[in-house]
Amino acid sequence: MAACDAPWSGPTLPDGAHEISLRQLSVQGGPFDLAPDIAASTSLSDVRQQVIAHAIRARFDEQHVCLPAATGLCWGQFSQEQGVVYVAVITNYECTSAVKERTAVGGQTLYFIHWVGNPQGVCNASMAVPSWRLYSASRHDLPGTGTLKVRFELQGTEHGAIDTQVALS
Repeated sequence: MAACDAPWSGPTLPDGAHEISLRQLSVQGGPFDLAPDIAASTSLSDVRQQVIAHAIRARFDEQHVCLPAATGLCWGQFSQEQGVVYVAVITNYECTSAVKERTAVGGQTLYFIHWVGNPQGVCNASMAVPSWRLYSASRHDLPGTGTLKVRFELQGTEHGAIDTQVALS
């Protein structure tokens, strides 16, 4: 039997970072792909292109990348907004683990932290194919100009980081 996580267990913010909220635009409707990864841009079209290119490199055929319920190309139901940075993230499917996520900004870095606790119970969805989720971050919560590093941190039973960059102008 696996150990349970303490109620206070979860993601820790990097030193000097403060928590911000991202607006979740889509839990489903993003393309299927292999995880984990992150894409970000001030352009929704650019994020779509990054995500589709990643899925095709992972051997998904372009016609099968997006869910059938999606309107148009991946996240086609959304229009470009001004004053936001789009962040698309894909994580492995954890069907029986405690999962917590936090977002923060510290200096010129936006952090998306995905924490996975100890496995609990039996998992019957090990073959589930993950899909990308889409978020937006208000430019008011981010540094004004320069290059914004977007860091996807895996904490808990998984460890690692994946970085991308966004030019803020």
